[in-house]
Amino acid sequence: MLVFKFGGASVQDAEGLRRLLRLVQTYGGDSLWIVVSAMGKTTNLLENVVQAVRDDRWPEAMEFWGQIREAHLERIRPLRLESGPMSSSPECPDLEQVLDTWMNRLLEELHALRGSQLSYNCFYDQVVGYGELLSTALVSAYFEQNKWGHRWVDARDLLVTDATWRDARIQWDVTVQRIQEVQSQSLRNQKGVTCVLTQGFIGRDGVSGRSTTLGREGSDFTASVIAHALHARELWVWKDVDGVMDADPRLFPMARLLPTLSYLEAVEMTYYGATVIHPKTIQPLQNKGIPLRVRSFLHPEAPGTLIGGTDNTDQRHSCVIVKKNQGLLELVSKDFSFISEEGLSMIYRALYEQGLKANLARHTAVSFSLVVDNDRYKLQPVRDALSPFFEIHLTEGLSLWTLMHQSDKMRRGLLSGKQWLFEQHLNDIYQYVVVE
Repeated sequence: MLVFKFGGASVQDAEGLRRLLRLVQTYGGDSLWIVVSAMGKTTNLLENVVQAVRDDRWPEAMEFWGQIREAHLERIRPLRLESGPMSSSPECPDLEQVLDTWMNRLLEELHALRGSQLSYNCFYDQVVGYGELLSTALVSAYFEQNKWGHRWVDARDLLVTDATWRDARIQWDVTVQRIQEVQSQSLRNQKGVTCVLTQGFIGRDGVSGRSTTLGREGSDFTASVIAHALHARELWVWKDVDGVMDADPRLFPMARLLPTLSYLEAVEMTYYGATVIHPKTIQPLQNKGIPLRVRSFLHPEAPGTLIGGTDNTDQRHSCVIVKKNQGLLELVSKDFSFISEEGLSMIYRALYEQGLKANLARHTAVSFSLVVDNDRYKLQPVRDALSPFFEIHLTEGLSLWTLMHQSDKMRRGLLSGKQWLFEQHLNDIYQYVVVE
């Protein structure tokens, strides 16, 4: 059993879909699950749709809807041409008809949600997951055209979550049971079909039945949950980079590949903001001892990065992590009373309910400062909940730099010319709140 995860960059054009099929055919001889993200920048366009509908700008929403359809049409047009004239049948579906089926479902969803009183985050989850549904429906149709046996499964029927919109938490027992049931059915009922195709990022609230999402880039986590449930041999995450780097190569051209990482190093890197892997990915794998390989779909012959095993403090890798679009939220007690355990509990409860994490925190007698992702749709409810008790100030336009296991000389060089508001460090992990 292997689990493959393909990100949006890997399926952003026709060549990406061809490459995906070749990789699956090459490496997927055994039982295989495939998790696919939304194509290209579809999630960003769907976020524009959400905002336009919420603001009652229906013509603009329909313009974004049209852009999504056209972008997908451009991706599949070369595949339709190379396949020749297609008859529309369940055995060999026409790619454009599959696209229009799902685009119409999205349109029906938007009509149903128009004018609803749902919170922004709940509204968001009902719409944005269509990116993954679109991509996997088209991948499935392309597999059918090329006679690659598989089973398409709606991830919302697998991943049962709570109702923390945009950062839903997995209900593990029922989720594991459903994944194992699908695997058993696939092996029992479809002879010769050992491949299951599903979506990343999405689930369903076990109480209301509404769609949920697991947080941006949450497809890695979906794949990890599936690997955990099925006791997979390995999880392979296919990226547009050669593996895990010691810095973002877009910001630091001299970034180097890390051939191996322990689970603990990987957890630390993702916790502090490394984006190559979703932060929640490692824990389900570590619990079952399942290795994670981060590999390049552009250079599949390269070994990539292998994550697994125990930590060796003598061989820690140095790295630089830059987390952009951060806000500094400063809370000051209105009556000059100490911010005690009760106040901290209130603050962290408000963050938890919105799915926000304190990326850095600093505590004085009557004030509490924390650095968070600058997401106004999550921050505003937090501010509303805390404003009766605290004076609140938000500083925007910041980045959080985390320098792990770096020498003093290297830290000075990396931060040369940068302005930062304050720093904080523990052992040899230094963090700086930097003005962008």
